[in-house]
Amino acid sequence: MGNPLTGDRRSASLNDYMLLFLITLAVTYIFQQYVFLKYLLASDQQQQQQQQQQYHSSQRNSFFRTHPSSFNNHRLVHNNAKILSNATNAATASHPAQKQEQELLPPRPYRGAGDLTLEQDDPSYHPLVSMYGAHRVKKSMSKLPQWLQHYITWHRQQRSMDGNNGTKYVILTCMPKDGFCGGLSDRLRPLPLFLLFASMVPRVICIYYLHPQQLENFLQPPLNGLDWRCPLEVSTLFDESKETARQEIISSYNIDRCNAENNIVPCMETKINNMRRDERKYLSIKLVSNDVQSINKALSLFQRHSYVDKMPSVDNWDFVDLTGDIFRVMFEPIQPLAIRINQTMERLGLVENQYSSVHTRCRYPVYPVARHQGKTVDKGGGMKFVNKTKDALVEIMQNAVKCAHLLDQNISTIFFASDHDEATRYMISNLVQVENGKSIQPVGIDRIEEPLHMGNLEDSHHHEAMEYFSIFEDLLIMGGSKCVSHGVGSFGSFGAALAGNSCRAIHRKFTGSLVECPNDRTERRWVPVTNELLFENRTGDIVLQY
Repeated sequence: MGNPLTGDRRSASLNDYMLLFLITLAVTYIFQQYVFLKYLLASDQQQQQQQQQQYHSSQRNSFFRTHPSSFNNHRLVHNNAKILSNATNAATASHPAQKQEQELLPPRPYRGAGDLTLEQDDPSYHPLVSMYGAHRVKKSMSKLPQWLQHYITWHRQQRSMDGNNGTKYVILTCMPKDGFCGGLSDRLRPLPLFLLFASMVPRVICIYYLHPQQLENFLQPPLNGLDWRCPLEVSTLFDESKETARQEIISSYNIDRCNAENNIVPCMETKINNMRRDERKYLSIKLVSNDVQSINKALSLFQRHSYVDKMPSVDNWDFVDLTGDIFRVMFEPIQPLAIRINQTMERLGLVENQYSSVHTRCRYPVYPVARHQGKTVDKGGGMKFVNKTKDALVEIMQNAVKCAHLLDQNISTIFFASDHDEATRYMISNLVQVENGKSIQPVGIDRIEEPLHMGNLEDSHHHEAMEYFSIFEDLLIMGGSKCVSHGVGSFGSFGAALAGNSCRAIHRKFTGSLVECPNDRTERRWVPVTNELLFENRTGDIVLQY
């Protein structure tokens, strides 16, 4: 007779094996479920990415089908984005923020102040940058004078029927051989006058810049805005080896300095009448003089046609107060640039109308740079942020931040931008004492090299479109500010105009020396609308609110 204890041990051992088997089976089942769920999640994410890529691809294909001339340059921008990011990985190791700036991530809408869907018919529409885009067109259009609204509507109609109705164009150009077109702000400052001229003919206005890059590599027209891109065939009609004035196929009209008195009204009337009789499809226009006073005289004529009784004066490097609305009807950043702006604003904590901006021209050829380093550093770069130059610029930049603080002391975030990487790095790395022992830490973009100047004629052919992004990034971020403090030159003034011109300070004199704030350098004069009008056509309907 066997030992009953032995049987009990065998039974217990069998139970243990059975329990271990069941536990193993349960763990295996759980692991399989985990792997299966992970696979489903990864497949779902991949499908979403493919759908997003297909959507953006269809958007780009739609754009290029309509404007094939932009394809090569736009493709170049995307390729350059990858190349530049790879090329700067090592260089940006010491500046982590700069590496983040270079990467082009999938679009993620930046949500600024306000409900963007209130002005947009399509509830699925979400702009990448809140300050510019289709959702801003309607409101900006409503603020423009009636004659300009009518012209934009007519312009849209003509573009929609292009090729079937004998549409005629007037082109704003900057050719590689034109000598001096100026930088971005100098080129676009007289844009209101060109719109007035085109409306008087009338002709469809379009922009064809080849130096240093096509404008389509940075900006595009928003949906329902004014489509300023030229038809594809224009690129086949210009001879890039010749300046605008010497083109054989597309003749150029100079709309200033065509009489002894340099009176722009009879000069423009003559050119408008001549262009009305000209049956050629394409013509171009230019201001012979790009100096400050000539542009101001031209902009004053635009003002006289836009306001009733009194109009704001245009002084120094001022942009007209309607610049921000004209810009938003005509321009928005292309997707790679919009993504970059979105990333920068999120990283710096910038929300539209909840920050102030400061811009300082460090390289501008006046004191202190010209005195110590010469004038060539303005457009060519190469300024050394050292010794007396550094000491003088630090004082100027700190004063500029103080001016921005005084504009609205309730704003705690100040975005700082300049035309020199080391100067900007210094300002965003150091506190600025403003008043009563209070200090402010400006925020900004820590770049690894000086921003380029679009007016530099000597080495522009060495640079790709992506390398000019910093110009537009700084400008468009300033345009989302509540207040702007800027110095000499038209670039900072452009940023202030995009922000509305209603809260700004000028922190330097023409000589380059600083001006403490508060000061009266931004006070506007209300000028009676009494001077000559084109064809005595009184079209102004905007009434100033005092």
